[in-house]
Amino acid sequence: MHEPTTIRLRGCAKTFDDGTVALQPLDLDIGAAETVVLLGPSGCGKTTMLRIIAGLEQPDAGGEVWFGDTPVTHLPIEQRGVGMVFQNYALFPNMTVAENIAYGLRVRRIAGAKRQRRVDEMLAMMHLESFADRRIDQLSGGQRQRVALARALAIEPRVLLLDEPLTALDAKLRDALRADINQLLRSLHITAVYVTHDQAEAMALGDRIIVMDKGRIAQAGTPHDIY
Repeated sequence: MHEPTTIRLRGCAKTFDDGTVALQPLDLDIGAAETVVLLGPSGCGKTTMLRIIAGLEQPDAGGEVWFGDTPVTHLPIEQRGVGMVFQNYALFPNMTVAENIAYGLRVRRIAGAKRQRRVDEMLAMMHLESFADRRIDQLSGGQRQRVALARALAIEPRVLLLDEPLTALDAKLRDALRADINQLLRSLHITAVYVTHDQAEAMALGDRIIVMDKGRIAQAGTPHDIY
């Protein structure tokens, strides 16, 4: 894996074409290998901030995004080295579990043997070995989310971004997968940004919680501080 990277946002704001102000100008520093949770209700700006870090949205003029010492503000998502996990999994239904996990490696032209080894590692890490040849529509919600995580991590990203990954799951499954994700983030030593509206989830996962309100950072601190 790469050395963990820091993330810096400087003067990042976002106003959409229709005049909606999604994000007020804000600065944020995320430490290497830190898990930061962006917490708040719908429309508070947390997903916009995540998308700016990912490169799916550009900040308004003057805003800057840095990964370590590298300015990435104008780099597209595929050049930033980010892994993304979405609420709706965004998996390819016409591919098997193994093919989904291999997708990012194939795009990056990672050779066959090395690619297979990496896919096998991911299947083992996510306890999906017995599902490798299954199609996505044969999986439960929790299994799909594990595949999405495996696919995001297979490319050895510098940064892992998770957008409400547990929202679509029932409560019992959510708790189990939350514990798995927590353990995973600790063991991987990767810089992670996690978006949620669920306070319990934020408290369980975050080294630091950023509470968002109306496009601003309302509060920031450890789970203990916020509590």
